[in-house]
Amino acid sequence: MTSRQRRVQTLYEISLAIETRGSIEETADQALAAYLQKLNCSVGGVFEISAPSDRAEPTLVTSIPANPVRNKLFRSAREHLVEIAAGARSGVSGRSDRTAESAAVASASTTVRRFADSLPATGTVDGSGTYYLFDLPGFGVMVLGKQGGSLDVETVSALDPLNSRLAQACRSNRRERALRRQRDRFEAIFAATGEPTVEVVVTEDGTERIHRANDAFRSTFGDPNDSLRGQSLNELITPEDQPVETDSLVKTLETGEPFRQEVQRETADGVGYFLFTAVPVTATERTEYFGVYVDITDQRERELTLQELYVAAQDILTEGSRHRICQTVVRTVESVLGHSSVGVHLYDRDSGALEPIVTSAAVRERLSEESITYTDRDSVVWEAYEREELIRIDDIAAFDGHLPNEETPVGSVLIVPVGSHGVVVTSAPERNSFDDEDVYFLQVLSQLTAIGLDRQLSEEGLRTTQETARRALQERSHEEMAESVLTDIPEALNMPLMGIWKHRPAQRRLEPVAATDHSKRLLEDLPSFLNGDSLAWQAFEDDTTLVAADVATDPDAYNPETPIEEEVIVPIGDFGVLIAGSAYAESFSELDAEILDSLGTNLEAITEVIDSRRDIDLLNQVIARILRHNVRNKLTAIMGYTSQIEAKAEEPIRGYAKRVLENCRDLEKTSKHAKEMRKVVNSRDEITTVALEQEVRSAASTVDGEFPNGELEVDVCDAATVTAHPELEAALAHLIRNGFEHNDSDAPAVEVAVRRSDEDVRIEISDNGPGIDPYELDVIDQHGESALEHGSGAGLWIVDRVVRYSEAALEIDNEDGTTATIAFPGH
Repeated sequence: MTSRQRRVQTLYEISLAIETRGSIEETADQALAAYLQKLNCSVGGVFEISAPSDRAEPTLVTSIPANPVRNKLFRSAREHLVEIAAGARSGVSGRSDRTAESAAVASASTTVRRFADSLPATGTVDGSGTYYLFDLPGFGVMVLGKQGGSLDVETVSALDPLNSRLAQACRSNRRERALRRQRDRFEAIFAATGEPTVEVVVTEDGTERIHRANDAFRSTFGDPNDSLRGQSLNELITPEDQPVETDSLVKTLETGEPFRQEVQRETADGVGYFLFTAVPVTATERTEYFGVYVDITDQRERELTLQELYVAAQDILTEGSRHRICQTVVRTVESVLGHSSVGVHLYDRDSGALEPIVTSAAVRERLSEESITYTDRDSVVWEAYEREELIRIDDIAAFDGHLPNEETPVGSVLIVPVGSHGVVVTSAPERNSFDDEDVYFLQVLSQLTAIGLDRQLSEEGLRTTQETARRALQERSHEEMAESVLTDIPEALNMPLMGIWKHRPAQRRLEPVAATDHSKRLLEDLPSFLNGDSLAWQAFEDDTTLVAADVATDPDAYNPETPIEEEVIVPIGDFGVLIAGSAYAESFSELDAEILDSLGTNLEAITEVIDSRRDIDLLNQVIARILRHNVRNKLTAIMGYTSQIEAKAEEPIRGYAKRVLENCRDLEKTSKHAKEMRKVVNSRDEITTVALEQEVRSAASTVDGEFPNGELEVDVCDAATVTAHPELEAALAHLIRNGFEHNDSDAPAVEVAVRRSDEDVRIEISDNGPGIDPYELDVIDQHGESALEHGSGAGLWIVDRVVRYSEAALEIDNEDGTTATIAFPGH
């Protein structure tokens, strides 16, 4: 296995360990363990950085080993990280003519950029080894330490996509953590609601006496005009049949904890039920507290709503499918908010409509599925979705906008957007059926739903991507790999318009390899993209994912008349591009682009694996066929002639011996080709920098002496330096030799010239012979072993391999002799 193959295998195995777990610590720990194991590192850690502009030092999330402070490599790496963060903050100052806010924003932006530009970083500790600091974009930094060695440059560079995936997984954990904290604050706000409040002092005899009370307390529990100061709280408001819990209260308050209890208390209107909360005042030597009384009836209703929303939120955030998420939303609106007519409508790229995913029974009884599939983009439903703004219609009769299903008897409607996914539509037969509390809770519910759908889409996309990658790795060709990818990915990601294009270096264009049926029906003939004439070529050449929001108006669009409104173009390394499109604008979110970008990274690795596997298989096929066909056949001839020599030892010895010698020479040539083929394939990754003048002259010198009756001219006055396979000289010698060997001219001549242009450097080898037999040219078109029948075309096969491994292009022109051109682009 070559170093590149091992590197690809290592990166793939690390990628399998990168996934969002239950917490940031679990996510980082699992991934870090894979990094250390697969890269043979001895120590590592993941640090979270809230923002490079903050003064706080990086926070260690996890490390291996768990307590690495005694490790010199780890300590040095951490000190280096602190220095980088400090350096990013230094030298950043706002201009005096800026506002404080704008200056702060500019300073933070500059600091973040300076911090990112400082990574990756590395350092060496004498006697210990080398450490590396890798950027985890938007999250923090990963530290890897290698004892007594270092990582190669190619591996360090290739880790960038994996580091981005790990950062994305950690950011996802951080968002979930923030959501939990926000929910905790939400509960605290409700617990501290401004209800009847009293300040109480517990005297030495255990009496709870009122120090002061707010207006709400006086109006609830007594005469607002009475002075309550100094009165016994329990005598004032505790019914005689209710126990006095002063001892328990004092004991709890002395621990510094609040005291909570459901109680019955006397009010101006009779006995009521309250939730009593006593918060200790710790700044005094006596026992003192603030007591809050919340009417239990209203609070219980709110608590019930909140509790059910919390339960629904847990279900929404953990459900495994979008249909079940939508079921939970509909069920929650029905049971918690008490509205029976509700439906969740999500955008479908195939139909371009907001389609009903789940609707309540009340909706299904009144309306058909077709009537609630919203395709009219002028309707108020689409307005809410596209603007991502809630629309509340209290009186349908007075509404002058465009409503779908206007014939349906409805009094009021509430339409709440669910991020970029769709809308929740709730209606009621009466006017003014939705109050502010309904609006608030529906907004919270829709935000939770958007988070849940994002999570489900992300997890489903990553899961499908990983499953597709594992299946595609088993395919034997690029075409089979592309078909395999397009089997499940489009449906899983709701992207019916999708295709894969392959780069053809010789033709300098991207050609379609596979596409979904929907794409074929819409586009009929899938286009090929030439160098520089399309967005696809731009993304491929820049090696950057490109989101084209309005394809038709983009000046770089391949076809301004295209039915495609928006598309995401993802480069697949040197292989080509993956394109996902939509017939409607604003169809793709940032999450969609991130998932597709991750898919492109996987496909790049897979194509390299397939190439390596095909080359190994090809080498085995070639050697097997040559040895099977040629060696066996020649040996058969040798044995046949030898038998005749043995039988007729006198007269025909010379003729038979001559034939034996000819066959032996053929066999020797075939064996030499087989050895050369193996050498070419085995060194496919050893691309190096070569001087064309030296390569051309050396190849010409090798061949010139073999054909004393031929004329060989060499023109390398405009030669250059290129990156190529180390057997380039041997390939050139084959082409020059071919020009003489098959030349039936009275004065065979071969000319070798090097031409340079703004686009490429070309080596042209021309002869005045009859041209190469099309049968032998099959090896260039087929690239396989089947074209090498009886050893024919073996030299051209070697040339083709060397050119392909050099990332160059080979063209053969058989008109007026033969001209073979090898083009090295971009030199």
